[in-house]
Amino acid sequence: MQARSVIEIVESRGRLPTELIVAGYWASQAGVVIYVLNGVTPQAINLVLDPIVTTLPLSIPGVLYISLMDKARVCEALRCADEIYAATGIFRRLAVHYGIAPGRIRSAVGAVPRLESRTLQSERDVRAPKIARPHLVMPIPAIHYIRWGASDTSNRHPSKVAV
Repeated sequence: MQARSVIEIVESRGRLPTELIVAGYWASQAGVVIYVLNGVTPQAINLVLDPIVTTLPLSIPGVLYISLMDKARVCEALRCADEIYAATGIFRRLAVHYGIAPGRIRSAVGAVPRLESRTLQSERDVRAPKIARPHLVMPIPAIHYIRWGASDTSNRHPSKVAV
């Protein structure tokens, strides 16, 4: 199994690392990302990812969940990964035990910017509207009263839009 990234997912102070989970999913556009679940259920990860999955095509490689207790699959994932992110010392020691050089194992704390830099398309690119130029809001005189509306300053004839 060839994996772009292996990321340990573990709760911290009773909370999931949602930003890391989402960044890992976005990075899965460029290759399989494996979440090694350390005391976390797949259902908990799904609750985080369900709203995000609909924003990307189903044809991306995506993410794969592996339990930390599944030693054979964790070993295979670690040996085939391009990058490894550990959140705990236990996972770091396990990776070294499986023959991974300590210098290849990065901290999960700094993973989000690295993962985001590897995405083909970010959440911001998908959802952000493309705005050509800002519109000014200014009063437009009407027959007997002033009404607020938007006018396009690039055009000589302002268009009225009721606000």
